[in-house]
Amino acid sequence: MSRTTSKVTPSRPVIGINADFVPAGKTSSAQMRVHAGYADSVFAAGGLPLVIPTSLKERELEETLDKLDGFLLTGGPLDLDPKRLGMPPSPHVQPMPARREDFDRMLCRLIVQRKMPCLAVALGALELNIICGGSIFLHLPTDIPKSFPHKDLNGGVHRHAVMLEPGTRLDHIYGGGENPVNSYHPQAVNKIAPCFPVAPQSIDGVVEAFETVDPHWNCTGVQWHPHSETASALDMQLFEAFVQSCTRHDLRVFQAAA
Repeated sequence: MSRTTSKVTPSRPVIGINADFVPAGKTSSAQMRVHAGYADSVFAAGGLPLVIPTSLKERELEETLDKLDGFLLTGGPLDLDPKRLGMPPSPHVQPMPARREDFDRMLCRLIVQRKMPCLAVALGALELNIICGGSIFLHLPTDIPKSFPHKDLNGGVHRHAVMLEPGTRLDHIYGGGENPVNSYHPQAVNKIAPCFPVAPQSIDGVVEAFETVDPHWNCTGVQWHPHSETASALDMQLFEAFVQSCTRHDLRVFQAAA
């Protein structure tokens, strides 16, 4: 009598993704949405993406985070509100809806408190840096006139080099040295938060990424857009390294680069 055995397939780690909020307009209803590249990249890297709506209150958000293995903080088309940062208004800034900024601030605070595995992209990286005690430049062309363009004013694809620090996770993931990345950001990190001592820069000195060295917290932020259509093949390795670390619930996977 033969006996059959079933092959157990490991479950995918569940990765939360925060949604953008678009208020109702004259001809459209309010929407919560996510760039498909975030979910597609997480799934392709072996994770199970779960979009988290801005509707949740703190208690419900905490209960949801309890069920997740990691979190991907997304970017967005609008900017952080200077009034919320105690900064003067700027004609170059288009503040995001308060509903999203309120939710994202609560979300970032809970991620930091839990030391939850996190990959923060673009706007998400700026939000996380602020919650952790850092600051931002509101408008790079105004605040750092000598910086080179970090965004194509005509809406096209803009790329520039990022200098990665030897021995860091990002250096290992991207293969070291100078790496070209896509760039769409008018705002950027000014003062880097103390918990992010590793901060690769572009050639003009603008901070383009950060990562923790805390052995109990896997957290990396990038200013570029590894999920977009203009991403390089190397950008998928960033998602793969992040999802793999969430699978193991162990920072050692992500620290293998160091």
